[in-house]
Amino acid sequence: MSRYTKEFIIPYYDTNKNGIVRPESLLSYMGETSSLHSDFLGIGIKELVKHNFIWMLNRWKVIFYKYPMALDKIIIETWSSGIDRFYASREFKILDENSEVLVKATTQWIFLDTVRKRPIRVPYELIEIYGTEEEKNFHEYFDFRNSFETVYGMDFHVRRSDIDYNNHVNNVKYLNWMLEVVPDTVYDHYSLYELDIQYKKEIKLGSMVNSSYIKVQDDKPTLLHRISDGAEINAVGRTIWMK
Repeated sequence: MSRYTKEFIIPYYDTNKNGIVRPESLLSYMGETSSLHSDFLGIGIKELVKHNFIWMLNRWKVIFYKYPMALDKIIIETWSSGIDRFYASREFKILDENSEVLVKATTQWIFLDTVRKRPIRVPYELIEIYGTEEEKNFHEYFDFRNSFETVYGMDFHVRRSDIDYNNHVNNVKYLNWMLEVVPDTVYDHYSLYELDIQYKKEIKLGSMVNSSYIKVQDDKPTLLHRISDGAEINAVGRTIWMK
């Protein structure tokens, strides 16, 4: 089975003061669905760890067309859209009960050897088990190769609660840090419409990180984000906001 589906009911604690689900929560639901898909196929995290393998998330590209509310039921679909050497692409759709598409996302993952701490080629057996569908939500990621100077930042201390099952800072936490510094003039009057994140370097427990941004467009607010521990850039992002 190449496509996996999971239903969620939006809990109150995952919504903002207006009862609208937070974008970070939607990313968490999609991440959870991908893990459940692998578990269902018998190649989940626990099984991979036995063989010193792990999937590491490298990229997110997401468009939020419409946000569900507290107690709404959503359906998340996920599938593999291609595996090339040590890279894999995974797609997501979030739909409401009427099959209206609320969110689309494309992700890129790297297959790692946890002992050697380096990428390795995805075993053929895993490629066969996952299967591949041609449907792909997005074919290109935002190009972060050009450096940019940020203008405002806020420091965060990496806590125990930020560490996930893989013993890394959970990927959704990076988005939380990025959104925390978005100016009130944007956050209070616009909704996050488009998101790109690229993860560059892991962050360890106890580190101090700085989340900073620069606004590059005003009419349709567009921000470039950077997460850094001071020594290195750990992640970069772009957010586009709509009324």
